[in-house]
Amino acid sequence: MSAIQLDYEMLHKAAQQMEREGGSFAKHIAQAFYVADSTNTYKLVEAFDDLFAEYYRKYRRAQMINQGESK
Repeated sequence: MSAIQLDYEMLHKAAQQMEREGGSFAKHIAQAFYVADSTNTYKLVEAFDDLFAEYYRKYRRAQMINQGESK
């Protein structure tokens, strides 16, 4: 999966996951994402595609685990 294919809401979830679980670098990328305009958001996601994709997968995995626990 490429992060470029994710919509803004999905990218935002990935950024939130970066803040929760990421190291210092990932947390700073998430903070930059929050304040970026649309042009710079695209540049961030393009430059750090693997990071956004990784943390979106982690977000989805955590979501599935939480759904399984609530049953």
